[in-house]
Parts: sequence; C-alpha cells; structure tokens
Amino acid sequence: MIHRPLIPLLLLSSMSITSMYAEDIIALDKIQVEANTAILEERRDHSIAKRIISGTELTQYGDLNALEMLKRTPGVTIPEGRGQKGSPGKGYTVVMVDGEETSTGSKRRGNPLEQITSDMIERIEVMTNGSAEYTAESMGGIVNIVLKKPKAQGVTTAKITGGAYDGDVPSQTLFVQREGKSGNLAYLVNLNASDNRQEDTSSTLRVGVSNEQRNIVTRYQSLGVTTKLIYTPSSKDKYSFDGSLTKNNSKTDIDVASTTRTVANNDRSDGTMLWSAIKGEHHLSGSELLDWKVKFHESTNTGESGSAQLLPTSSVSHQDDKSLFRVLGAESSYSVAKDNHFIKMGIELKGLHQTDEVRRDVNGTDVTTAGDTISMNQTKGAFYVQDEISFGESFVVTPGLRYETIRRNYGATGNIDYLAPSLHVLARLTPNDNLRASVAKTVKLPRLDELSTSLDSTFDRNDIRHPDLTGNANLTEEKALSYELRLEHFFEDKGIVSVGGFYRDIDDKIEKMTVVEGGRYVMRPYNSGQGSLWGVELELKKSLSSYIEGLGTFANATIQNSSITNSATGFKRPIKQTSNYLYNIGIDHTLPSYKLTYGTAYRYVGGYDDPLDENGVSQVQKGYGTLDMYLNKRLNETFKVQLNWKNITHATIETTSKTSTETQINRDNSYSSFLLTLEGRW
Repeated sequence: MIHRPLIPLLLLSSMSITSMYAEDIIALDKIQVEANTAILEERRDHSIAKRIISGTELTQYGDLNALEMLKRTPGVTIPEGRGQKGSPGKGYTVVMVDGEETSTGSKRRGNPLEQITSDMIERIEVMTNGSAEYTAESMGGIVNIVLKKPKAQGVTTAKITGGAYDGDVPSQTLFVQREGKSGNLAYLVNLNASDNRQEDTSSTLRVGVSNEQRNIVTRYQSLGVTTKLIYTPSSKDKYSFDGSLTKNNSKTDIDVASTTRTVANNDRSDGTMLWSAIKGEHHLSGSELLDWKVKFHESTNTGESGSAQLLPTSSVSHQDDKSLFRVLGAESSYSVAKDNHFIKMGIELKGLHQTDEVRRDVNGTDVTTAGDTISMNQTKGAFYVQDEISFGESFVVTPGLRYETIRRNYGATGNIDYLAPSLHVLARLTPNDNLRASVAKTVKLPRLDELSTSLDSTFDRNDIRHPDLTGNANLTEEKALSYELRLEHFFEDKGIVSVGGFYRDIDDKIEKMTVVEGGRYVMRPYNSGQGSLWGVELELKKSLSSYIEGLGTFANATIQNSSITNSATGFKRPIKQTSNYLYNIGIDHTLPSYKLTYGTAYRYVGGYDDPLDENGVSQVQKGYGTLDMYLNKRLNETFKVQLNWKNITHATIETTSKTSTETQINRDNSYSSFLLTLEGRW
C-alpha cells in the first residue's frame, strides 16, 4: 500500500503537470523511435488540438482492452454499462473506431470497447473540442481509436499472456496476427482470445439496520477475428475492407450475506459483435481527394439473470433479456488544397435500429410489463464544410460548420435539427511554442438505450446504490458551447509541457437520478437544468537523461469545478459525480545494454461531494488511487517478455449515499493482478 504523503512528493518531483500519454522509453528499435518522433511532430503541426497515444505506449501497463486504456486517460468519461462507475472527466466523450462512432455503454450489458484488445490498436487520438469534420455529438471532446493497418511485407506476431488476479484467480489472453502484401493487395488478419476472471468483494452498511458483505465472481470470455484488406490498383485509387467478428460470454455470481438476509444472484450473457466497412479513396488530381465509405455494424446480446433469497423469506426472481443494435450507413467527402486553403466537405447518412425485450417473473408469476419490449429507429443525415486557412508559416484558422438532422421513432416520433459551428486557431509563437484557442457548439443526443422504457430490475437489494435501471422517453438533447485555450512548448528532446483552460456552458444537462416509484428505487436519465463546467489541464512529458541516462517522466492533472441550476425551481448544486481533480504520474527507465525497460505509474481520482438533489438524495465519494508497475525485457531479435503488476494499491471506492430516511455506505474493493507476457515477431 503506497503511503499518501509520498504522492505529493512524487507529484512535485515530476513537476505535477499533465500528458494524455506516456513517452515510449523502450526505444530498442529504430522504427519505434521514429514513430514516436513523428507523433509529437504531428501533434505540434496539426491545426486542431490533438493528443496522440502511440500503440507501444498502450500495452506497457498491461491494459487488456480499449475500455481499460481509456479509463486511464484523464478528461475522458466512459460509461461502463450497468451501474454508475466511469472515468471522471469533462462530461461526455464521443468514442470512435477508425472514425466511426460506437455506442460506449448500455444499461444492461457490457461495453463494446471491451472487445477491442490493446494489440489491435495502432494509436489513440484525443481531440478536446469538436470540429465540423466529426460528429456534432462531441460533448467533452472526441476519442478516435485507430486500428492497425497492414504495413509490413510479411510479418507474423504472436503474443500470449497469463496471469492471476488476487494471487490465485487465473486469466489468459492470446493474440496472433499476420500481415503482408501480394502484388497490389496488402492484408492483415488477427485472432484474439481471452479468458479473464476476477473475484472482488464489496460491503453495504445501512447505518442502524445491517451490514452486508458481497463476494463477486466474474468470468469474461471472448473470441474474435479481424481482417483488413487494402487494394491499390494505381497511384490514384485505393480500396479497403475492414471486418471483425467477436463472440463473447460473461458470468457473474454475487453472494450477499448479513445477519438479516442471504441472497445468491447470478447473471449470464452471450453476445456477438459484427463490424464491417468498405472504403474507397480517389486522387482526382494532385490537390483533390474524394473518399467514400459504406458500413454495417450489428451487436446482439442475450442474457439471463436470477436471484434466490433464503432469508428473511424464500423468494426466487428470474429475468431473460435480448437486445439488438444495428447500424447501416454511408458517407463521402471531398478535399481540395488551393493556395492557402485546405477545404473539406462531406455528407453522411446513417440508420440505427435497437430492440429490447425483457421477460421477468417472481416466484413463478410473470410480472413483465408492456414497456419491457420496445423497438426504436433513428435516421441521421449530416453535411459539413471545413476550411483550414494558413496565414504565412505561423498562423492557422480552421472554421467549420456542420448541419445534422435526426428523425427518431420509439413509440413517439421526433425530429431534431441543429447547426454546429466551430472555430480553431493555431498561433506558432516560435518553432517550439504553440498557442491554441477554440470554440465549438456541440450536442449530446440521448442514446437509444437512454430512451428505452424497458426496465432492468436489480436482483440485489433494491436501494439507493442498487436501483432498477430504465430510460426516459421524454429526454431531450443536451447542448453546449465549449471554449478552450492552450499553450504548448515542445522540448528539443521530443518532450512537451502544456497548460490549458476550458469552459463549457450547458443547456438541458443530462444526469442520471434516482427516484422512488411504487416503493422501489429507480434510476433514469433526466434533463436536470442549465449548467457550467470549467477547469485547467496541465501536462508534462520529459526526458531526464541529462541527470540519469534512459530516465523519463510523465505527469498530468485536471482541476475542475461545476454547477447546475434547475430551470423550474432555481435549485443550484454541482454537476453530479464530478471530481474536483485527478492526476496521473509516472517514471520510466531504460537500460540499453540490458535491453530492459521498467516503469511505474500512479493514477489518482479525486472524490466528490454531491449535496441533496431535487429528489432528496445526496452522495459523497472518497478519492482513490491505483499504482501499476511494468518490466519489459527483449530476449533477442524475435522474442521479448513483459511483467505487469497492476493495482498494487488495492484501490477501494467508498461511496456514502443519503436520503431523509437512511444512510448507506458502500465499499467496492478491488485487488492486484500479475501478468506475464511473451511476444514473438518473425
């Protein structure tokens, strides 16, 4: 357990300032050094503020999938599906895979980001404010996960990881990839399989009533194949196919015990995710480019949940659920460079369909309602134009305008139309210093599952922290005007230090709130009022080789504050579950003569103190920290081995919830895991 007084000392020793990514210190292969140099140069020269995390950096701390990696990134908020956990940051963040939006959460089942392993990812791009080229639903910024594309002439990569959670709970993953080229066709095929388990504990103290202990056993299995084909018949034309198919299943058993109650809960699910796209690029001339894409995505899930209560009375509950989410769309863009302008315009069409079906019974009696089966459809059309205007070598202005129209049918039909203008300014003060400013109008549309009236009943005790989950068919879009200002300095040794501020003015803020209906606690999203969010982001990435050869450090911090006012009552409070600060800090050291790199990173998430809301519920969460360590050793030109020790601090999240009638203290405990990875490349 790391001692809390050491954390500020470590923070000060690294200058306590931020970076969305850590420096790849390994630098054993020339190609890796060149790639990291190119990433920093791209960030410095890009007209729109962008942070880039390279693929080599993504795997060094043992994160198994995209969800784990994004939770490590400050400023990014990722819902995790069932429950309230997430990565606190500046509100919502759109997540894209190769430029395509993906649903990042469901009230019932897992997150699709869990099905993207870290080995499939080339890099992650983080854009902190919206631009016309991307969706207007860029509240809190945009994260674009760029998957690997075929580059090598003929290379096979294999990677096997085995480990244990809490000392004796096994887990293992396998990744195999082949990439190559045959004539005008380049290809990449990879296979990934995983079998990961966790055994956690939690407790719920209902002050003056009971103290319940929970043992939570989870097993997640996944098998997926991804294919990328790129056909280049000429220097002017290129066609590509991206496809992936993933099957997964999960099992969770929760045993609840106290002096007054004994319950055994279980949850089983099976899912399939299909992701496919066909793309084309056509160079009409030396300064004109036309590209297009046709896409089809589908995700299906079936689940079964049950609960058997033995004390204080015997009761058996059961639920079956099915869900289908489907996307069919097409898009095209035209780009032209002329004089000091780079103009890009495009059009997008997309249709969404979601179906939820739930059936439940209690003690053999069917209690399903009509609202538990729902079918929802959405069609979306968009047009945008963006111009990157250069004024000499030192000043770039990027104005843009995006128009989107949406039609939804989910029992009632609704139309939404909006314009989303944006403006980004880059001033190159010196060759190594940038001043950036941006303003963008953005929206956050309710996800279809947030509109669905299908109810997901809790099979644990129904209380403040374990409510039933449902949507809100009356939910409207959230709108915001976001401002950002950032100063960046790039060191000669390829490091960076920056400081930036942000302010967001929000209309119709969407928040999840818990109310009592029919004697049960129910959580659903509401438009809670007019809000604002403001803060400061700091970052540092710096080589310390002038002091100790091969030593480097990175750190980041986000400090923020918020408020929201209920439009009807004037009631004012902070935005729910918004931490006042969070930071990451780490050190890496390379011993070139031994081909060895090791490092450590500490992540701290500050707590929050939410006062009584409009429904008489208050919540306080204590801050918590996670310490990770790794060691990477190259054995020879073909093989390397890596050790990871994750969550050394055994982070515990403690949350106190209160109503006028009860106080409840929840402690969610997690434990460390140890991973050993062998990777070969030939």
